Amino acid sequence: MRTIQAAAAALLLTAVFAPAAAEVTPLPIDLSGGMPYGEESCLSNTLYEDESLRVEVTEDVVGTTRVVIARVRIADPSQLRTAPAYAFDRDQTAMMDAIAQRVNAVLAINGDYYSYQATRGGYMIRQGETYIDKPIKGRDVLIIDGNGDFTIEHEITEETLEKYEAMGGIVNSFNFGPGLIVDGEMTDSFGAAYNSPKIKAARSCIAQVRRGEMEYLCIVTESSDDSAGGGLTLREFAEYVATMGVENAYNLDGGNSAAMIYLGEKITSVDDRDHRPLSDIIYFASAVSE
Repeated sequence: MRTIQAAAAALLLTAVFAPAAAEVTPLPIDLSGGMPYGEESCLSNTLYEDESLRVEVTEDVVGTTRVVIARVRIADPSQLRTAPAYAFDRDQTAMMDAIAQRVNAVLAINGDYYSYQATRGGYMIRQGETYIDKPIKGRDVLIIDGNGDFTIEHEITEETLEKYEAMGGIVNSFNFGPGLIVDGEMTDSFGAAYNSPKIKAARSCIAQVRRGEMEYLCIVTESSDDSAGGGLTLREFAEYVATMGVENAYNLDGGNSAAMIYLGEKITSVDDRDHRPLSDIIYFASAVSE
């Protein structure tokens, strides 16, 4: 069994991680999907690469908990996208693989279950359109701007929103939280404002390796349903993510919502029949037309 430190070192020692430097046409900032991916770019069951996108999937074990890590690099910020089950202004759900397949997602993870947040407020922008403008006091918000950069805000005010105009505006925001790594430091926001922080459960997060660079990690852990004594508390998950050397990492919905889809198929908790239908996903798409 590898240690957490060994896993981090293994990720840092992977081959040069970048797609070809060719310019690509940005995808539209709307609810349309990405370009269909070609079979020639599916290099293996753990590696996808075309001129605009590279995805490498690895695994780790923490205690008895399986962890799946996807390292992603994109050529244009528009390739980091979100999609609803049906529409962001409708309180409906669908199976995650069906949503991912509909939008040609090469790699997808669960979102923040916006329909849950809608009844309690939140600050929600998806693909450039504002749906909810009622920030929840005490909850971290992930802002993804037009450059593909992550900022985790502890409080949303008019003043904090003004600065994003110089960053290409806000493309997507998420309200589940908390921030796990903020500006390179592990946070300590594991209190009652967040769902079951002390329970060992499946966890999910998205991280940006470094601002100004379009390289990201998606990390999903399995739970005690998948292995005896498995699952991580929120603090344990944050400590694990902190070993990855990322600048900003944000916790997403966990438990039976936590999942990763690669090339249209679920690759975490594959035998879990209790995986719930979701309201939304976060995904990476190709910008290369056939």
